[in-house]
Amino acid sequence: MKTIFPDAQRIDNPEQSILTIYLDTDKISISMYEPEKKSSFFYNELIQENQTDLFSAFKDAFFDHSFFYLPFRKVWIMSRTPVFTFFPDSIYKEENKDDFMQFIFPGKKGINLNQAVFSTGINVLYQLPEDVYSFMLRSFATPEFIHYSAPLIKYFLEKVKPANFKRMIVNLKEKGLDIFCFSGKTLLLGNYFPYNDVAEAVYYILFTWQQLGFHQMNDFLHIAGNTLSRDELISKLTSYLHNISSLSLFPEIHFERVETKKIPIELIALASCGL
Repeated sequence: MKTIFPDAQRIDNPEQSILTIYLDTDKISISMYEPEKKSSFFYNELIQENQTDLFSAFKDAFFDHSFFYLPFRKVWIMSRTPVFTFFPDSIYKEENKDDFMQFIFPGKKGINLNQAVFSTGINVLYQLPEDVYSFMLRSFATPEFIHYSAPLIKYFLEKVKPANFKRMIVNLKEKGLDIFCFSGKTLLLGNYFPYNDVAEAVYYILFTWQQLGFHQMNDFLHIAGNTLSRDELISKLTSYLHNISSLSLFPEIHFERVETKKIPIELIALASCGL
């Protein structure tokens, strides 16, 4: 696995920096920043070469680079996995976590994790492969495991202020889209849909809009993420919905030698709002 780590930079105080390893569906990336200074943000994707197993390639990179052994202030392991669901606090019980996951995702094997979702009264339950979980736990002193949806929900709740209307926020990825729906500070739905073209994305958005009883003229749709598809998607949706806007994220962080638009929005949200 080939990449450029910030070895050439002077990391004088790694104990003040947060390292995030993001296990996306088709790539692994690393980012690092100092929360107090908010003056720099390093981001790079690990490029796989001549290997079929992406995580095995990451492990090779881990053992080959001293960067990972620095005494970081905190290490976040963020994951995007299709095996996840939300449970309200009123019915969620930690001791029943494995039973919940087995009921919803029968036959799926892995380590079941949960995380409280900021200011929603909801927990996200998700699954990691056992080898991934074990390796991260062994390799870092006290890693914190994060589901990608948690910082997104917190960011959207803080930055897109609630009002007397419902909001749908779509995060476009290269091969899929996240949909988060809110009524005030209440999370109505969070889900991920794979898609092959813009027509499929339009279908998923309008189907969800209809199922949740959103109003065509009064409620709002905010679209963030992949700029290549965003303009075309907005153009097609204007025939059906009245209030559509393009949502950009502008955290108070300086991004070093990287185009902001290349960084996944969930990482920007995590750096901007934390958990």
